[in-house]
Parts: sequence; structure tokens; C-alpha cells
Amino acid sequence: MDAIRKIVNADTLAPIIDLPWKSKDLQVEVIVMPLNEETAHRTTSIGKKLKGCLKEYANPALLEREQYAWENNITEKYGTI
Repeated sequence: MDAIRKIVNADTLAPIIDLPWKSKDLQVEVIVMPLNEETAHRTTSIGKKLKGCLKEYANPALLEREQYAWENNITEKYGTI
């Protein structure tokens, strides 16, 4: 399997990846490799199996409030938007 390895400054990755280090001014090694077909298939099939699996626990009385949950939360926290 082909891979690309490159040493870069962590500052260039900060906008793309949330780095756990406090100091972003470090040299890091980046390795990019294609995902193998078996792993890619397994990930998508798990996602399809999980879709809607918690639907039975949904409270129909709260569904209408959920539609505006973000707006209501921001209004509650910061006042009128």
C-alpha cells in the first residue's frame, strides 16, 4: 500500500485538525494512506445500521420544540438574536 510521509509545521495543520498540543509551533509527521476497501465498507455498513436506531425513544411531544432548539438556546443564553 502506498503512503505519503511528510514532516510539516503543526501551524499548517491547525486550521484542518484540532491538535491536542498547547504549542502549535512543532514539527510533526503526517502520513497519508488510502483506506482499504474492507475497512471502508465496514464503516459505512455500521453507519447504515445505526441510522434511526434510537427512534423508538423519541418523544413526539418534543419534536416540534427540537426544530427550534438551537435558536431557543441562543436566545436564552444571549438574549434576542
